[in-house]
Amino acid sequence: VMLIKLCYRISRMQLLKYCSYDERRCVARETLDIYAPLANRLGIGKLKWEMEDLAFRALEPLNYKRIVDLLEERREDRELFIQDFTRRLENLINQQDIKANVSGRVKHIVSIWRKMQRKKLEFNQLFDVRAVRVLVDSIADCYAVLGIVHTNWHSIPDEFDDYIANPKDNGYQSLHTA
Repeated sequence: VMLIKLCYRISRMQLLKYCSYDERRCVARETLDIYAPLANRLGIGKLKWEMEDLAFRALEPLNYKRIVDLLEERREDRELFIQDFTRRLENLINQQDIKANVSGRVKHIVSIWRKMQRKKLEFNQLFDVRAVRVLVDSIADCYAVLGIVHTNWHSIPDEFDDYIANPKDNGYQSLHTA
């Protein structure tokens, strides 16, 4: 039932452009306050991100457009970087006989905006508008892949989080590095 409610909410958010200004703001605020955290708590990150981006577009249209434009200007570069990086990383992981699924993505808009606000940074000061995800079968493999990454690429100081040793409230476990 909750999955249906969350999907319905995304559908409603996609149609907000046809609503009045007050209704758009009310539905968007409700989405950020109730539905996105619920999706996060249920571990459905994709729905959470989509709801947050749609709500941000309704609540902060100028900031939303600014970030979308900045992302669009460099889309081809980001896609080529992700393709090249994932291919190189897959090869290095395979050489260590680790079973892994490597994929890349562009970070979602609200995540970028929040980081800019939290750290008081401009868009061009962000190091992580692109992300590569490596899914492995064990915690040992997770740390081994981190070792591969840090051995082959320079890491950025203070840009590392260990959510395996310190899981998030929703049970999410991973390692983040830049």
